[in-house]
Amino acid sequence: MKPLDTQATLHVRCGSDIRDGLKQAGFIGDFLEFADPFCQGPVPDLPRDAFIETRAAFISGAYDLPGDAALERLRREYDALGRLGQYDHVVLWFEHDSYDQLILAFLMDAIATIQPETNIDVISVNHPPASETIDRFIGLGQLSLDGLIWCWNTQRLPLNSDMLTFGSKVWKALRQDTPNDLKTLEETGNTPLPHMPEAVKRHLAELPDPQTGLSLTQKLTLQIIKDQGPLLVGKVFGHLMRSVDPLPYLGDLMFWSEIQWMMDCQDPLFTLMPATPEINWAERTITLTNTGHETLAGKRNFLDNFTGTRWVGGIQITRSAAA
Repeated sequence: MKPLDTQATLHVRCGSDIRDGLKQAGFIGDFLEFADPFCQGPVPDLPRDAFIETRAAFISGAYDLPGDAALERLRREYDALGRLGQYDHVVLWFEHDSYDQLILAFLMDAIATIQPETNIDVISVNHPPASETIDRFIGLGQLSLDGLIWCWNTQRLPLNSDMLTFGSKVWKALRQDTPNDLKTLEETGNTPLPHMPEAVKRHLAELPDPQTGLSLTQKLTLQIIKDQGPLLVGKVFGHLMRSVDPLPYLGDLMFWSEIQWMMDCQDPLFTLMPATPEINWAERTITLTNTGHETLAGKRNFLDNFTGTRWVGGIQITRSAAA
């Protein structure tokens, strides 16, 4: 079978989910995973080294990973971006959710800064090919080998200056400590990165609701436990991804970190079956408390109860000053 790409092609993806699939489908180029999840944790406006250190500290703490390993991996991924110009052809593989699209915005800003002299294409999809039956399309990892080839043949667009400019605007807005510019970009119609506004809208939904103090993820999580529970945490995650999140973007460890942030409060929103060495987090039963019911109903505001720190891009969420 004739290769679809060449050995001088680099495929860039915010995860490893299609790495093996690309090889099996006949792609022979190199693969770069750049997977800094800007949809979670602090995304401050800092110089490069301080920014990477901040992100590595977050990733280590949130996902229970060794700090040195997290920092080394991030440095390796960021450094690799400086070598894009060594390839004849670079292809960016992304889907429509905020995990992917915010990384795509970062890459637009990075590429505009680096200005590598190479041919760059963008694949950004929000649906599978008509030939594939997928109950709910969440990401590229769901596609068959033919689906990946379909992306290459029909969804691949050449990178242009309008994409770079719009992506850079989103990236700069994401790092600000107010949501104003992101809200403006969310309302932009007919953009050169067509899935970016909806992804930004979903990202902004992680800001606290004025009445409940809950992010959309927190609200949906509590609602699932109320409607379905008591329930295994892994089942809650399944319901969130398959049914109720309007634009699912979380991985499993990312969801577990959301559960842990919700536990940073004086009066628990839920109870968790005690942890044991034999049971992982997904197998622990979670049950809504009266405080959880009242918060979900808007009778209590979570930020009056919250004792931790949460970030939405460059915006820090802490306990209500009036509490």
